[in-house]
This record gives sequence, structure tokens and C-alpha cells, in this order.
Amino acid sequence: MHCTMTCDCRPGGGQESRGAPAPLRRRPTTFCRKINEEENHNAVVVGMEPNHGDSDHTAATADFIAWIDLPMDICHMILDHLGAFDILSFPLVCRPWANAYAKKRRLQPGAPTLLASPSDDGCDMEDDYQRGLFFINNILSGEALLVEVEGLRSGRWVGGKNEWLVTTGQDGRIFKLLNPITRTCIPLPSNLQVYLSVDRVQLCRAPTRTEPGDYFAIAISASMLAYTAGGSCHWIILENPNEHELRYSDAIMHRDKVIAICRSGNIWSWDLYQGGGNPKLLLSSCVNSEGWRQYVFILAPSINNNILIVSPFGDYAPIRWGSRNSCHSSSHMNFLVAGVVLHEVDIDARSIAQVRDIGDRALFLGPNYPFYVSVSAPSGDLKKNYVYIADVSDDDVVAINLNLEDLPRNVSLINYSGPDNPYQVPMWFRPASP
Repeated sequence: MHCTMTCDCRPGGGQESRGAPAPLRRRPTTFCRKINEEENHNAVVVGMEPNHGDSDHTAATADFIAWIDLPMDICHMILDHLGAFDILSFPLVCRPWANAYAKKRRLQPGAPTLLASPSDDGCDMEDDYQRGLFFINNILSGEALLVEVEGLRSGRWVGGKNEWLVTTGQDGRIFKLLNPITRTCIPLPSNLQVYLSVDRVQLCRAPTRTEPGDYFAIAISASMLAYTAGGSCHWIILENPNEHELRYSDAIMHRDKVIAICRSGNIWSWDLYQGGGNPKLLLSSCVNSEGWRQYVFILAPSINNNILIVSPFGDYAPIRWGSRNSCHSSSHMNFLVAGVVLHEVDIDARSIAQVRDIGDRALFLGPNYPFYVSVSAPSGDLKKNYVYIADVSDDDVVAINLNLEDLPRNVSLINYSGPDNPYQVPMWFRPASP
């Protein structure tokens, strides 16, 4: 079932107030307005107006008691007919509904899902692109949900953090923040139009309910870095360091600094209080890439509040006909991942050490801002002490098991719904409660 959204594009948001769960004496909210209308035109649930008087209040209380006593199979029927994002509101209504949701989950707030293009063949791609269609792949259950979002029409994502996407149009130089759950749209500054290519946008800080206009983003290309923040009307271009054959691999914000790693392995920093000038070399050729035929450097926060360098390595892979560019195309060609090496960098001490264990966590990397998920028990493809990387080998998603000593043997592919030649990159997404 398609879930059609609208997008209110104006500076500072336009976010609808979704509020807290309804009090116990109210009827369920209107997200359950329709139950299987196609099959039974009488099966309609209408949200209630505010109470006026004791008689209305008594009727509302009785009505709600009837709703919380719905049989489990009826609750599951309602779940089956809700949109992909509407279902996140279902467990907020009352405890019995939350119990029904727990037994038949489709999306979970905070759980990792994978966004992917929906087309199964090239003939439908243009129509899907114009309609704003995409798949949400739940790696816990293996279920794929097809979603249509108006704010993504004729656009694609080039980054994101949690439930927020960074999207762009066909020219690839005008960006906005989009929350497909709340339909909030925040335009980003437009002064990057003079640059021919921005590979992706690292959304380091996303808007929140308490700070709806607060964000921090870094635009990344092979030879340019720029940043912007909530309240700013332009991107600030960072001064390039004096490095031979400069090619940026990744960048991240850390303690009021922009930290970038180059293809050479050099790590540079820019103090945000200096307006993007005076880059400082933190570490030189920090990771030994000798013997790696193909590799890329990805930056992530470490579990110790330092910087983690994730280095997937492997062999060259043929570029597939008709495929789109990787979000990491500035720093590597497509390759078949054979393993990964992790290093933790202490910025203050300017030291580096190899990491072989991230504990009872899984780390998710790709065009999205990196995040960890605590794993108490394996569920579906989700396992602890694993690194999951989207957007490798053009459209592959890999899971790398850090528990195995023999690193070249620890890589497996994640199967997901999507075409062999997608028009946009697969990316991790964590839905939040409305």
C-alpha cells in the first residue's frame, strides 16, 4: 500500500505538531481513519472532536474502552492497512495496541532500515523518480515496504541522519532536508550552484522537536568541502590544505571542528571558529593501505567519543552498464569488499590504534551519518559486533563480521528489495516516533 505524503517547503520547517499519545479518555486519533475501505465501505473509524459536556465525555470514555478491547486479529487487520510511517503511531494509542504492534512489527522507531530505489527494471525508473517512490527494507524482519513521498518527487537522497534525508534535484547542486515521516522540508543554502559536483552531504546534526531549525551539514566532493548550519544563509567553503593530488574521502564534525580524511590517509582539521580557514594536519598517512588494491576511508564517531576510521578494502569490480555514481565516487571506484580494518584516532593525543571489537553493537555506514545500534540478541540480519556498509560495488550492501579472525572471509551480502541498477544509492534510515 502506498503512503502519499505532502511537503511544506519553507525555511525553518513547517513541521506539523504530532504531539504526545492521546490521553486515556480520548478516542484513537485519525491516523486510523480508514480500515479496509476497499472491501467494506462501512468499516470507517472517524476521529473524535473535542469533548463538550459530560455526556460527550462519558460517550468518549465508553468508546475508547471498546477500542482497547478490540480482538488481536482486528488490530492486525488495522496494521495491515496503515501506511509505512503511519504504523509508527499505532503503539502510542494504548497498551493493548502496543502489544498487538509488538507481535506484528513492520517498522520500529530507532531500528535500522535500508532505503532503496523501487524499480525492478529500467522501464519504470523515470516514473518512480518523478513520483518519489522508494523501498524501506526492514533488516530485522526482511519485509520491504513501498512508500511514496511527495517531497522526494523528481529528487534523490545524497545523505541523511536518523529519520532525516538530505535530498537534491536533477542538477545535484540545490539541497534540502526532508523528514518523510512528519513531511517537514527545510531548504539549505543555494550558493553551491557554482560547483560542478557535490558527491554527498554529511548531515552531522539533524533537527529535533525541541530545536526544529538546528542542523549542521558538510558538503563533500573530491576537491571541495563546505559546511552550513541552522540559521545560516550560505555554505562556507573550507580552505583546501596544501596536499599533492588532493582528494577527500570523507568528513565529519567533531568537537566544533570539521575533520576530513583524504585518499592519501592524511587527516586534516578546520576550527569552525576560524571560518573555514587554516587547515591543520593532525595525522599523516595514518592507515597503511599497502597491499590493498582498492579501498576507501570512512569516518565515524567511536564508542569512546573519538574518531573511528573504517577502511573497507577489496578488489576491483566491473562497473555495470547503466548504473549511477556511488556517493563515494570521489574517492574510489566500485570494488568487491573483502574485509574491513578499524582504527580509532585520539584527536587530542594525535594517536591511532587498531580496533577489533565494538562490543554488543552494530555499526551502520553509507551515505548516511554513521550510527550504532545495541544488539541484545540477533534478529534477522542484525548481529552484534558487525559493520554494515551501504553503497559499495555500485549497489551492494555488505555485513562484515568483526568476530572472525580471518578478515577476508568475514563479508556477506545483505539481500534487499531494489533493482540491479538503481537511480539512487541504498542508504540506512532510522525511523523515529511521530
